[in-house]
Parts: sequence; C-alpha cells; structure tokens
Amino acid sequence: MPPVWLLHNARAGRAGLIPQVDEAAAALARRGVDLRLVRQPDLAALRQAAREAVTAEAEAVLVAGGDGTLGTLAGELAHTPVAFGALAAGTANVWVRAQGLPRPSIGRPHTLARAALDLLDAPTRLIDLGRVNGTWFLAWTGLGLDADAVQEFERQRSAARSGGGYLANVLLTLEAARRLHGLDLRLRAYGPTGEREVTGRFLMATVCAIGLYGGGLFRFAPEPDPADGLMDLWAWRGADFGAALAHAGRVLLGRHHGHPDVLRLTGSRFELYTAAPQSFHVDGEPRPAMDAGLFVAVAPRCLRVLTPRRAPRGPLSLWE
Repeated sequence: MPPVWLLHNARAGRAGLIPQVDEAAAALARRGVDLRLVRQPDLAALRQAAREAVTAEAEAVLVAGGDGTLGTLAGELAHTPVAFGALAAGTANVWVRAQGLPRPSIGRPHTLARAALDLLDAPTRLIDLGRVNGTWFLAWTGLGLDADAVQEFERQRSAARSGGGYLANVLLTLEAARRLHGLDLRLRAYGPTGEREVTGRFLMATVCAIGLYGGGLFRFAPEPDPADGLMDLWAWRGADFGAALAHAGRVLLGRHHGHPDVLRLTGSRFELYTAAPQSFHVDGEPRPAMDAGLFVAVAPRCLRVLTPRRAPRGPLSLWE
C-alpha cells in the first residue's frame, strides 16, 4: 500500500490542537497505514514535504491546518495523482466546514482522529483550483476589507491565538472596517457570456471558489459547484463602516442577491485593477502589495480531493 503523508502546520490554529493531530496519526497507524507525519511551523518546509510526497508516489497527503495552509499545499498537489485530504486544525476552518468534515470543539476531543479515518476510506473527486498572480488558492483571494483584516491578524497573530482565534479575527475585522475609505477599482470578468467590466468605489472585491465566507458566518452563494471551471467575483460598493455593516446584514439575511451595491461576476478569468498598490490575501493569508493588479485564472478539475461518504448533502455541502 502506498504511503500516506500527514502534514501539520504547527503555527496554524490553537496550540492545543497538536495532541489531536498526534491522535489522528496514531489512529491511522493502528489501521496499518504507512504514515509519515511532518510537523513544521513554516509553510515553505511543508511545501517541500508535499513535493517529496508526490515524488514518493504517496497515495494521499492529509493536511492539518487552516484555510491558508490547505490552499498552499493543495497547490503542490495540483495536476498530480496524489489525493488531498483536509483536517481542521486552523482558526476558522471554512473550507473544511463547507466540505462537511467535523471540526474540533469543546466536548469533541477525538474529532481529528475520526476525521482522518473517514478520509482514509473516502473516494476522490476532481475539483477546480484558482491561481492569482502565480499563487494557487483553494477557496478565495481578494483585496479591500478582508485583506486589511488578514494583515492585521497576521501582525497580532500571537495575541489573536491566545485570545481565541476566531473571535479575535472577528474583532480585528470590525476594527479594520471602522478605518475603511473604500478602493477605486476596475474589475473585469471573462465568463460564459463573454467579457464584463465594472468600475467604482468598493469596500472589497473577492474571487470565491466556495460559497461560505467570513469564518463561515456568511454565505455568498447558495449552490457552489467545485468542478465547473468557474468562480464568482463578489464586489461590494461603499466607502465606510456603515456600508460594511449594511452589507453584512444583507448577507446574513440572504438579501444581497440582486442588490444594486452588490456585484457578482462569474467567470474563468478575472482582472482586478486598483488606483494605487494594495495588499491582498490568498485563502486568508496576507500577501504584499501588488503594483499592476490581481490576475486570477481557474484551473479546472486539477485537484483530486478525498470526499467522505458521510459528508452531509445540502446547502452547506460543496458536493451538492
């Protein structure tokens, strides 16, 4: 049986999750899996480990980390026969939630071990990935409010982890929203019906491969399809804190679809131009300011994902 690699980002999520990752590794070993556990606090080292797993012809690479870790390592497995599986060991774990896998919480001490065993028995499915300025992403990339919040979270990572992770992220997002002035953007999408371009002042613009956002608190799209070669560019008009709160309320109530200040552009390629250099994020990980803009392309059906049979089907499932 080919080996299975378990790659753990020790810097992601809460430090208290390390014993759960160790328990998951032990559970796989008891099932007779030829397992290699690699734990690093450095994504560059984990990327190298993922490449080594491909060279070693691993059956699968299981990734324990947050959305940023998952997206980074998924990119290393793109266009390879090695299957990708996710374990929720980050802060928000939005992609894992969308997939329907369990997430650790108080009262569920063995979550990751059960999830790892589910992945071991899971069939695979090909899904799309995105690339932005040469970097792979699994769930989203964008600029504006969300990128500002990610930058602030990174600056205060140690305090945020000790302060509760998810809650700290919400508070930092609110703080970033209070400082908003909006961005002058020119957005272009190349979709099934041709090219479309819009301009204006926006709070944020985000290309999404899944419907969940904001730590899973918001659902932008009700029926995401992970393998149709398309993604959505969501752009939110406005320039201040009040506009941000109004948009948040609309999304929570499901009233953002069709609103004149909410744009949804579907396509396989996107271009996002700003009046001045702006930082951006990739799967919730900060990236330095870009000069020319963001250039996003969908790579269709390039990642083989382990899909547990008991993953729930319905509006919260990626696989519906």
